[in-house]
Parts: sequence; C-alpha cells; structure tokens
Amino acid sequence: MIQRFVALFALALSFGIAPAFAQPAPAPTPVDLPTVPPDRPLDPLTKAAIDLGIGIIRAQQHRLANQAIGEVTYFKHFEMQVRTGRNVYRDIHLHQGTIINPRGDSIQLGQHVEIGGEAQPDGSLNANVITIAGR
Repeated sequence: MIQRFVALFALALSFGIAPAFAQPAPAPTPVDLPTVPPDRPLDPLTKAAIDLGIGIIRAQQHRLANQAIGEVTYFKHFEMQVRTGRNVYRDIHLHQGTIINPRGDSIQLGQHVEIGGEAQPDGSLNANVITIAGR
C-alpha cells in the first residue's frame, strides 16, 4: 500500500504535478502611489493647495479621533463598546457627569449613538456627551 502511494507520488512529481502545499504563493504586486518628484520646484499656488489639503486631512483626523458614531454592542455601568464600521469596534469609557441626550434616556444594545469626548492613547474614548440617534 505504501509502495503504491510513494510510486504515484513520484510519478505525479515527475509530471510536474505538485501538491497544493508545495506551491509558493504568488508575490503581491506593488501599488504605485502618485507623488510629486522631490527635485521639481512647485509654484506657490500648487504648494498652497497641497498645504491646504494636508491641513484639512489633519483636522479631520483630529475631529474623528475625538468622536465615535455607531451601534452599541456592549454596555455595562461605565463601560461601553460601539461598532463604528464593519468589524471595527471602539471602547468607550463613561464617567460621572457624562451627558446622555435626550436627557433621561438610557443606553440600550443596538441603539445608534454619536459620542464626543477625548481620545486615549490605547484608541478608546472617554465620553463627555452621548447622543442617542434614531429613536
């Protein structure tokens, strides 16, 4: 039995038929991103447009770092988790004094919320204001 397996395996290898585990994975093709050549002088108008675009992107990153919009997936006492995208979750920390709008409402699983607060180095958010949307 083993001799037949070895013979068939040797025959398959001689014809160039290799098992799936022996084939190397294809190398990914690199993506060429457009850039401005470093030796090319830029006119002031183009430089101002590039600087404006960079400023807008940085302001958007700062604004998005301090807010979260999504669906509540976990809530218990002062800890909450929000799904902000497909398979993307963000931990939210509440504190005494966190404002929940509309006032008097309580947070429930599955609710759509908008949260404003202070971003933490670990990616979580200390919530100052939580607005329950889509009631």
